[in-house]
Amino acid sequence: MNKICKIIDLKPHEVYEFNWGSAVKHRNGDWDKVFLKPSGQEIDVCNMSVILHDNGIEFMEKHLMM
Repeated sequence: MNKICKIIDLKPHEVYEFNWGSAVKHRNGDWDKVFLKPSGQEIDVCNMSVILHDNGIEFMEKHLMM
């Protein structure tokens, strides 16, 4: 029997834990997803300028980041 192996690209991500939940960050420095405790609500922040820290999430305006 011939087995066919499927090769997939792995994306380099890191997971960070905070008091309010957890967040996934791409190793290039961009935040990808945020998961809030205790509900597990998912927020897609991949196209947003955000600052994450223990006190919460800051949503920044694009012109302030330049």
